[in-house]
Amino acid sequence: MELKRLWETLTYFEVIPFPLCLKKLFNSESINKNNISSMINLTLVTDNRSPLAQETINNLQEKKTPLRIISSSPTTAFSSPITEIIPFNLETENPPSSILERVNKIIFFPQNGINKLRELVSQNLQQGEIILFDFQTPNQNLRNIWGAVDDVVMGGVSSSNLILGDRRAIFTGIVSTDNNGGFASVRSKNFSQPWDLSTYQGIRLKIKGDGKRYKFITRCEGKWDGISYCYSFDTIANEWIIVDIPFNDLIPVFRAKTLKDADKFNSSKVYSLQLMLSKFEYDGGYNPSFETGGFSLEIESIKAYGNENYPQFVFMD
Repeated sequence: MELKRLWETLTYFEVIPFPLCLKKLFNSESINKNNISSMINLTLVTDNRSPLAQETINNLQEKKTPLRIISSSPTTAFSSPITEIIPFNLETENPPSSILERVNKIIFFPQNGINKLRELVSQNLQQGEIILFDFQTPNQNLRNIWGAVDDVVMGGVSSSNLILGDRRAIFTGIVSTDNNGGFASVRSKNFSQPWDLSTYQGIRLKIKGDGKRYKFITRCEGKWDGISYCYSFDTIANEWIIVDIPFNDLIPVFRAKTLKDADKFNSSKVYSLQLMLSKFEYDGGYNPSFETGGFSLEIESIKAYGNENYPQFVFMD
């Protein structure tokens, strides 16, 4: 059973290349179309089907700008590997907050219903923020990017999952110290291109925990088992809190041992994000609130903060 879980983990995160090669061989078109799913600094465009909107979109595509287009009647002319088209009618539908993921610029064209989008932005984005992952609206992209990495990779038996629930995700499971284990985590796959967050100051989590201490982990290299950069944070049972994680406070770590001579975290090359519950703190120390058994960490959003120049809003008449 544990061997099966280990195989599933390694193939999901493409550590074992053979299954990925088969997928590319038989489904290369869909893989190329998914490139946009983890790209950063998208421009969101509200297409109102006017000649000006069409011209603007064409110009942005010629400049290789990653786009997310909201359109009630999208055309094949919009097709591009770095363009995501959201068939959506602002006049009759309420936009989900997930359309703001990884968007740092919004171009508004006049149309009925545009105030819905403006209200959505004001409710979910403060000056200087960008939404990296929005868990308020479950979508297939989240299922394709996030997966469990538990101590089964080291021989343990802990198990966890990221459940997409009602306006939040829940990182939950059972952690055990059997077989020298003691950690459970959920991690994103490596992004199709590393994210450049160098103009931001850090990561902002909106979470509700169970009183336990967790770790936020990120990486600035694409290795599966390379150097990670960690930040431990405490939760308050059953209370929503904001946790700000300055990039300068991230600790370079390799398998729970700090690396005194490692470079500081390079926020211009962010390859993945991870949340973990672990028995271990750093250098042989123990997590003071660790307990075996069940745990639960609810997540509403993961953002980057501290860039006063974004998001940008452009209103086209």
